[in-house]
Amino acid sequence: MTKKILIAVGDCSHSRAAVKYAAAISQPAEDLSYTLFNIQAAIPGILLEEAYKTPECEAEIEALIRERDNAAKCTVGELKDLLVSNGVSEDRIEVLVAPMEHGMAKDILDQAEEGNYDTIVLGSKGLTPRRDVFVGTTATKVVEHALKTSVWVVDEYTESSDILIAVDASQNSLHVLDHVISMLGAKSRFRFVLFHVRPYLSHYYSLQCERNNPNLQKLIQERDRQRMEDFYKQAFEQFEKAGIPQRQVEIKTNEHGYDISTAILEEARRGAYGTVVIGRRGEREAFFTGRIAMRLVQKMPSPALWVVA
Repeated sequence: MTKKILIAVGDCSHSRAAVKYAAAISQPAEDLSYTLFNIQAAIPGILLEEAYKTPECEAEIEALIRERDNAAKCTVGELKDLLVSNGVSEDRIEVLVAPMEHGMAKDILDQAEEGNYDTIVLGSKGLTPRRDVFVGTTATKVVEHALKTSVWVVDEYTESSDILIAVDASQNSLHVLDHVISMLGAKSRFRFVLFHVRPYLSHYYSLQCERNNPNLQKLIQERDRQRMEDFYKQAFEQFEKAGIPQRQVEIKTNEHGYDISTAILEEARRGAYGTVVIGRRGEREAFFTGRIAMRLVQKMPSPALWVVA
């Protein structure tokens, strides 16, 4: 079944990077369609209410609307050409321009849900009004509220083929791998690193609790090792089934990660990965939850970050 990618775009360098990244990284996949979704800036209601009361203001508001519409058409047209120039066939591209209704992030999420998209792609900055660009408001809001749809946040275009996938022993981590494999294609040229942070009692409770219960600490790590062995066996079966050879997959374990998001950030930056992938849900209550996803979006450990629902 065809996978659907919704790329939220505006007239900015971050959107161009997101479009180019989406085309490049998904190139091996054959059953993908792309929708370029541009949300037009809202015109203040007070202007719409009052402008038509005088001919002079009516002419100016009509000109403003035409200028906005023409700018949106130029933007999506340019980005469609960028997709095509990066190897995406034109018949797999849809263009959608819509006026803002409820706000940038909410409109993106509504479109993703209504269109049953598998993934939302957007730049880390650039879609929000100028006063909000520096905090990446739209990206953080979309990641926070996209509970059923995976989100790819792109900070800059990268040609790196190294992908860091944070995993635990949960079924959701297997689902994350399935998403990665299905979106990248069976003939993926990438290097996949499965990165696991060994559990500590402090991930659940306090550091003092961990110090006071050394036997429980030992027990949780021994059990984790056993479960991860089973997980890796299933993971390699998934890769093999997709036609991805074992030589492209590596396992790394952080044995001293007292803070999970910090461990991911450090590994991502140390290894200069092009893409970091995490699951929204994991085995541990504190593992890959919204809090960690939001911290990673704010820090952007790599040119692209996937948060898989």
